[in-house]
Amino acid sequence: MKEKALEYLRSDFLLNVDMIECINRDICDLLYAGRDGVLLYVRDSDVYMLSCDSTDAALRITDGIDSELLCIHQLEQTDALCAAHGYRPGEPCWQAVYTKAEPLDETWPDIRRLDSGYAQLVSQNYHNGDFDYVNLLISRGEIYGVFADGALAGFVGCHSEGSLGLLEVLPEYRRRGLGEALERNAINRALEAGWTPYGQIFCSNEVSRRLQEKLGMEFSDKYISWLWKNWQIST
Repeated sequence: MKEKALEYLRSDFLLNVDMIECINRDICDLLYAGRDGVLLYVRDSDVYMLSCDSTDAALRITDGIDSELLCIHQLEQTDALCAAHGYRPGEPCWQAVYTKAEPLDETWPDIRRLDSGYAQLVSQNYHNGDFDYVNLLISRGEIYGVFADGALAGFVGCHSEGSLGLLEVLPEYRRRGLGEALERNAINRALEAGWTPYGQIFCSNEVSRRLQEKLGMEFSDKYISWLWKNWQIST
């Protein structure tokens, strides 16, 4: 099933990179893999991901699932899936992917893995931050901070499904290149782990898109979207 799923997903690598990485990192269960699509479930979370050829296939493949979050890779299926499962649509996102093997030059010397003592500060400063989710990621070693004059000035993390995100620079430290320094560090750590670094950028976030372009990220031609029930979707 794994090879069949990867064959389907690699037909549009940039669009489906998140699902490919979930499989390659062995953090998911494959629930369906066929010529018409792939459905997977990210372990230790309540996240499903779907990429498939048609709305009919989407409804058939997702029949019976019950989840707070579903990431879809074909936006034309949004209305039908929302009606069938009670989801609300999120804002479309680009997949931004670093496809090179060479690491980026690091531009800031003091970037460290954060411990639980920073969970409150991170959740308070991250837009749509949820303390329990932030604390979980910190406990897994997934959030790093940049320090200026010994104080936390910003942070970046890796979401539970593998995407880079949670990028935030505290207001008093902005316009000093710290966001770029954090993302360079995050990309390099992903490369060191043998992963393909990628993130998801809201289509309305032109500032973030320009940063990804500056770092050499490539973008999917099409959009993905998170469908949700009670979660607040943030990248």
